[in-house]
Amino acid sequence: MKLITYAGGTLLTGDDVAEALLGYVTAHSQGEESVAVGIKVREPDGSTRTHTLVLGPATELDVADVAEESLEGEIALFPLPVFPPAHILAVQEPSAETEAEAELHAAEFNQAVEEIDQGKGM
Repeated sequence: MKLITYAGGTLLTGDDVAEALLGYVTAHSQGEESVAVGIKVREPDGSTRTHTLVLGPATELDVADVAEESLEGEIALFPLPVFPPAHILAVQEPSAETEAEAELHAAEFNQAVEEIDQGKGM
């Protein structure tokens, strides 16, 4: 069992749920969107209830082990949350220089460095 500190409160949930939340928040910390994720938590009276967490780029979670041992049937009581897919806005593929273009750029660079060394580039 893990105790998660989130938005000034604490939530008691399963180990796998806590690890999944940490993984999701860490992997998506550079995004610009917030998402709502429902997780099962154990209430003070021993019952379980679904809480909805809003996760975004500024989400901070503190996860701590609970002193008690793992709860029997923890995986069934606290199923893994379903995370929305990440939205990829754009992926820019690097352009491949031809060998001739690379040689030309290298020659231009070498010429510029030589001119600077000779005091001509200033």
